[in-house]
This record gives sequence, structure tokens and C-alpha cells, in this order.
Amino acid sequence: MERLTIPLPTGVACASPDATLVERGEGYALIRSSRLAILHGCANGQFYRSGHNSWSPSGWNDLAGAPLRIPTDERRATADDPTADDTVRHHGSWMGAVVDGTDGDGVLVGALEGGHPRVRADEDHLAAFDETRPALWLLAWGSEAWIFDAYVQRLSERARTPGRAPRVWCSWYSYYEKVSWDVLESQLPGLAHLGFDTLQIDDGWQKGVGDWRANAKFGEDLAARAADIAALGVTPGVWVAPFIARPGTPFLSEHPEAFVHTPSGELAIAGYNWGGPYYALDTTHPLAQEYLRDLAQSLVDAGISYVKADFVNAAAIDGVRHDDEVTGDDAYVIGSRLLRQGLGEDVYLLGSGALIIPSIGIYDGIRVGCDVAPIWKNYATEDRSDAEARNAFMTSVARLWLRPLIDCDPDVVFFRHMKNLLGEREISWLQDVAAVAGFKSSSDPLEWLTEQERCEVAQWLARREAVEVVGRTRFRLDGREVDFAPGLEEPEHCYPVS
Repeated sequence: MERLTIPLPTGVACASPDATLVERGEGYALIRSSRLAILHGCANGQFYRSGHNSWSPSGWNDLAGAPLRIPTDERRATADDPTADDTVRHHGSWMGAVVDGTDGDGVLVGALEGGHPRVRADEDHLAAFDETRPALWLLAWGSEAWIFDAYVQRLSERARTPGRAPRVWCSWYSYYEKVSWDVLESQLPGLAHLGFDTLQIDDGWQKGVGDWRANAKFGEDLAARAADIAALGVTPGVWVAPFIARPGTPFLSEHPEAFVHTPSGELAIAGYNWGGPYYALDTTHPLAQEYLRDLAQSLVDAGISYVKADFVNAAAIDGVRHDDEVTGDDAYVIGSRLLRQGLGEDVYLLGSGALIIPSIGIYDGIRVGCDVAPIWKNYATEDRSDAEARNAFMTSVARLWLRPLIDCDPDVVFFRHMKNLLGEREISWLQDVAAVAGFKSSSDPLEWLTEQERCEVAQWLARREAVEVVGRTRFRLDGREVDFAPGLEEPEHCYPVS
């Protein structure tokens, strides 16, 4: 059987025997195939890595250099795709691109449909494959801007309408799990006055991870707290982790059969947090689906209009499910759609830990980087998924091309100088990335802000900047050019020094 081959300006693409050419035009082809192998001709070029989920390292690396990856198995289970890890070759999830230098010509291959599409690259080859079923691939060649635009155009056919991101104040990066209604209530009028239109109560309001009832710190009454927030003209929002549960929570204890298992019959560990493992809901199981519908309805009934769904990548972990024909990525989509349907179209749904491409068309927004922190670079770790401002900044910048498809949340920015090790330049970079993304949020308590800082917050929130793309890392914000390239460089110091 003659294989499908497509000549490229600098090489050639060859598909597996099951390939079908769906469409071909100037600078692109749509191919349904299990595998594509591309001689890219960019030996001295760069590879764009698309990480598996929100926290996965993403960005451009020299093809001749080491692959961008998370170094430890335990962390990789949470913050990347363990099944795709490669210590030698560059690799990524759903899409990848190779270009001849910054803003040069190259080739992109990206899945539009698939069970678990992946890519690998080295100095000679770019490979795209899906071992579960033939995927629908876009193959695009030409300038860097053109190949990414071509992929965006195809994905936009299923995208929701981006650009409705609210101005969010989040409790996490100040109070963490110690948040209580007492510490929030007194600040609400002031936060509304500054221009925040949504208050999101983060982890710490619930009885347990997997037990989504308000705890004693919130009067055991989420509806009452939501009404208090709404009375000030601010949208009530909460953090939930709908697809995971910790040991001892009611649904996990009563229905372990509704969770993903290992082939040997044990509960599959989805990751580690809160001092131990957590487990993944089997979104194909009828009881799990009922649980998700009930959770969504309980939030709607409580008056919640903004939901940050965290650790949603857990739905996609490898394991045994009730429906053994679905892939992990399929299970993620099933659970996410159930959550979307249960909440309704009017609730703003943000996915954190979200699978990037499968989230388009379901979630209103997704986190596009790891957790931020009031420190630029932590000298104690080289893990690109660890919570630090530089890691969040780098991955967020690398994913700004997603803006036409879904709201991109680069995580909170800082205005406070209290309890903050960021320098002025780093603070400015974070603020500008959020402005380019169009998703503005903060976690600074009022009592930690000076009067001058409060004014800066209000002015920043009030601006709706016109954004113009100039290059890979360069943008214009209301005509002011910003270049994020310096922030992508290795810092001279880990902490601000005078």
C-alpha cells in the first residue's frame, strides 16, 4: 500500500497506512491518521512544547538541547502526562511545532480530535501519534505566525466566546487553607470599591476535598455567604476539585467503585496533596456522573456564579474505568461536559490543572501556568511546575497564543510589597501578562496594601487594554510595547538584591 506523503518546503511528511487525506490547501493539510512522521529540516531550530495540563511546563526549547520535562515521578503524576515522558526526545501533548529560529519558518502538527494524541521531536524528526485511535491532525507549514494561526482557526470552530473573564479577587495566595468568613467579610466592601467584580473563596471553605459542604468557618451555609457577597454587587465564586476525593470523605467511603482503579483493583492514586494521596472520580461511572450533577446543582442552588474547578486533570489519569473503551482524555471531556451542563451556561467555569486543547469549548477559562508565588525564583528547585512567579510567568507567556480560543488565566498578580520578595520589574511583568491575557486577578488583602497600592489596583482593574501581537514575546498594550523575553532568561539572582 502506498503511504500518504506530503512534500514540505524543507522536508516531507509521511503518514501511517491507515491515513486519509481529509483536506489540503495552501500551507496546510488535514489528515486522519494514527501516526505522522515529518522530516522537518530545522536541525538547528526550536521545538514548541505543549504541556499536558495547566501546570505542565510549556514553551520553546532548542532542538539540540535537553527536553523540557518534570524531573520526578511523583510530581509528574500531577503536573504532566506520565505516559508521555521522554528523557531524551522533546515531547508534548496534542500539538507541537518546530521552527527555524525565533519567528522563523517551520511546521506545526496539532490534533483536532483524538483519544490521546502526543508528539515527539528531535533534530531531524517531528512525530505525531495516537495509540488509541486515528486522530484528526492539522499539518501546517510556513512562518511561525501562520502555522499557529492556522491551528487556532481550526480549533475556533468549537470554541466558546472568550473575553468575558471577570475581575477576580481570590483568597488563596494570602490566607491559603486558613481562610474564614471572618477574615473576608470585613474586606468585601473595600474589594468591591477597588473594582473586583468577583470574589472567589478558595480551598479551606469546605468540609473536605470531596465533601463540598461549607465548614464551620463559613457557618456551614454556603448560600448565606454567597448572598452576603452578592448583596455588594459582587459575583460569588468558590473553588472546588470536582474530580478528586481524599480518604475519609463520604462519597469515596461509600462508593469506591465510582473511582478509577489500578489493574490489580486498588484505587488509582491521582496525585499527592494535603499531606497524602488523592483519588480520581471515574467520570464514566453512573454513580460518579450523578455525584457531579448533584455537586453542580448544589453550587447553583447556593447562588454561586463563578466556579474554579481545580485538579481537573485527575479525570484523565491512566487506570481502569467503568467504561473500558474510553481514554483518559475522553473521560476528562465527559466529566467536564457534565460539570458544564450541571452549572449551566451562565456560570463562569474556570479549569485549573485543565487539559489544554480538550478544554476548548467546555470551560470559559483555564489556568495557563502553575501556581504563582511572591518569589521569582526558588533556588531550592529546578522543577518548572513548582509554585514560583517565574515558572507561572514562563508557561503563561508560552500559551498566550490560546487567547482567541479560551480565556487564559496566568494566575494572580501582586501589588502588595508586604510579604512579597518580588522586585518591581517582576511585579510589572506579571501585571502585563495578565493584561495581555485579559484575565485580571489578585489575592492581596486590603490590610496588606498601602493607599498608593490600592490606587494602583483600582487603575489596573479599570483598564481594558487593546492588545496587539507583535512577535512571539512582544505585544502592544494600548500602544505601549512590552517584551517578555527578558523575563524568560535565567535570573542573575534568586531574590531581589540591591
